[in-house]
Amino acid sequence: MKNCQIGKNLPFEVTDDEKSKGKKAGSRMKRLAVLVKPEKVDGIIAALRGLKLEATIFDVKGAGKEKDRVTSGRGMGTVELAYTSRRIVATVVDSERVEDVVDAMWGALGGQSGGVLVISPVDDIVRL
Repeated sequence: MKNCQIGKNLPFEVTDDEKSKGKKAGSRMKRLAVLVKPEKVDGIIAALRGLKLEATIFDVKGAGKEKDRVTSGRGMGTVELAYTSRRIVATVVDSERVEDVVDAMWGALGGQSGGVLVISPVDDIVRL
């Protein structure tokens, strides 16, 4: 694959020299995506910035076991929504840093369960 990036490398990008030495790009990078409630996003982002990482935030809706309740006009009652609003905070890191990033996210959640973390391999990254 041609290198489509002009200028500097991304902090987690594997250069052509590293690829030619037999190192596979996918074995070096991981994508971490944490699914959290909207009020937890600021803590996660602060933890990632503390590690000098960037992240992408996605607004998502889910239809699982947990339901959000909304109070309707003048407290007459509550309405149970059919879906929940959540955020996905995603970043890509070197495999060696995964444990540090997971610990930072855990700390941002106050050491309690409050999110779902999905870690997946990244085969290649190309900046267009």
